[in-house]
Amino acid sequence: MISKETFKVYQSGKLPFTINDLKRREEPLKVLMCSPDYFDIIDVKNIHMEGMASSLNKSKAIQQWNGLKAIYQKLVEDGLLQEIKIIDGVEGCEDMVFCANQSFPYLSPYNDKLVWMSKMRHPSRQNEVPFFEQFYQNLDYTPKHFKNTDLFEGMGDTIPHPGKQLLYGGYGHRSKTNAYEELSKELNVPIIALELINENFYHLDTCFVPLSETQVMLCKEAFTEAGFALLQQCFDEIFEIPMEEAIQTFCLNAHVVNNNNTKQKAAIIQIGSTAAKAALQKCGYQIYEVETSEFMKSGGSVFCMKMMYY
Repeated sequence: MISKETFKVYQSGKLPFTINDLKRREEPLKVLMCSPDYFDIIDVKNIHMEGMASSLNKSKAIQQWNGLKAIYQKLVEDGLLQEIKIIDGVEGCEDMVFCANQSFPYLSPYNDKLVWMSKMRHPSRQNEVPFFEQFYQNLDYTPKHFKNTDLFEGMGDTIPHPGKQLLYGGYGHRSKTNAYEELSKELNVPIIALELINENFYHLDTCFVPLSETQVMLCKEAFTEAGFALLQQCFDEIFEIPMEEAIQTFCLNAHVVNNNNTKQKAAIIQIGSTAAKAALQKCGYQIYEVETSEFMKSGGSVFCMKMMYY
């Protein structure tokens, strides 16, 4: 077991622990989605949005969102997931459908339901956060607010290691490392801080998909050499996805679900990938391919469009 002195943020070097040293973490099996009633592209917040406003098909976007929702409903019916809840989109919050970004829910070692509310970079997205805070309060979560950072974009940048008390935090575009320093201290967990150096991968969830305690698929070009060296210490098997595939298909914004109780696992991914799909097949996932082309125009796909919670 690791000591409390190791509960801090790591950006380079040799880690003073192994994955086997870390405590277990329960995986969340409940899904939150936000209805796309007001989804739109009205400005450019990332490179994928450039020139896309005029081509957005809103009715097609709603069809695609309903298709993704139907898959989650099937996974609930099959017993892999526990439930799905929908929060209503709000007029004036055109990006609210990407509900991975406004919060970071976590179950403490004492089974306390905690949620850190995001500090979004763009003013229009800051308006989304109170609606999600109210959602969590209705479920008896304790909302937490950062004191020492002005940038943190929830699970878009903060991804847990499967089944372990370890977090990965992307920074450089939408989140800052001082957010992870505060989060690590509050939660008593180590955090691997990964600088994102490619503008195509502005959130960690666009280039990094942990598959199991020992396996991950990612785009190496998204990270610094120091960051990639840290990841090599955390995973035995790394599936490197070509950058062109990651950009064109948003395959690294896939959502993988592991139910350790039923031993079921599924992966939902944008249609069109080859290397990522092959990696998922090798790892034994039931694969569900979906079409999210209208949301990709805004810089997001499957992972962005849901939040897993307890």
